Amino acid sequence: MKGPEKKQRSETLEAQLMEFHKEQMPLTGIVPVENMLTFVDQLIDSLQRVEYVHRVRARPISLLRADPKSTLFDPIRAAMLKASDGHREEAFWLVFLATHCGRNLRTEWLLARELYGSLEDTPWTWPRVAADPIAYGEWLEDNRADFKGKFGNHRKYESLKQGARGTSVVVSTYVEWVKENGSHDKMIASALAQAEGHPRRAFALLYDSMDAVMSFGRTGRFDYLTMLAKVGLAAIDANSTYMNEATGPKKGARLLFDGQIDSNTSAKTLEARVAALEKHLGVGMQVMEDAMCNWQKSPGKYLPFRG
Repeated sequence: MKGPEKKQRSETLEAQLMEFHKEQMPLTGIVPVENMLTFVDQLIDSLQRVEYVHRVRARPISLLRADPKSTLFDPIRAAMLKASDGHREEAFWLVFLATHCGRNLRTEWLLARELYGSLEDTPWTWPRVAADPIAYGEWLEDNRADFKGKFGNHRKYESLKQGARGTSVVVSTYVEWVKENGSHDKMIASALAQAEGHPRRAFALLYDSMDAVMSFGRTGRFDYLTMLAKVGLAAIDANSTYMNEATGPKKGARLLFDGQIDSNTSAKTLEARVAALEKHLGVGMQVMEDAMCNWQKSPGKYLPFRG
């Protein structure tokens, strides 16, 4: 989003927010003009993050992006490349690895490279892992001391060590979750069929069913499913911010509607308000979730968040 386009989008969002504030329900948190301008900036940032993935999909992607031995490896670009080549199951697996590891600000995608097999002659592809997740867990335990990559901010409490919530268990439960439906594609198709083709209802079904994947709570599930949509692997769309299980978005919603992050408005009420505002703005729930979370950290002064 370049200068003139960004300015026009900002002005449109400002007008939409004021219209909602005056005609539908108060947005107490953006009454101070600096708060409103900062919130708009965060909305723009969130929109750009979503749109960036779509732009990348439209460009040629180097084969090195899918090579774990290359420093250019990028699991999201690799997923796009695999999907375009018809290797969709591998693409889903790469999105999962990207989500589980997260992009670390210092080591970037190094951990995802390592978990995909940068130290191996043969990568840990989806067919290989799905056929024997126990062998993958054993390999991980034998080699994790050599890994230099770090988890990203959204995954900072994860661990490579053996244990009830270790990566080997996470991967095993993910494999089991997918295999219950036969494949990733069949799982998506089943959810869409149950939802009668409705993208948001299908998202909700998949979100709930992903409870079976160890250590994938609200943030992990939300990030994974929204990325599937952005990469073009699933025709789904976030139906909610799921703030009942979150801290940042809930604080942001309370600040936005009540003017204070510690108000006692219930998550259910907040979700209904956010849904009404999202419908008015037309930005999508992922953008609402991201923008509210980042805005509440510094509501009166714009700060970019990249973690």
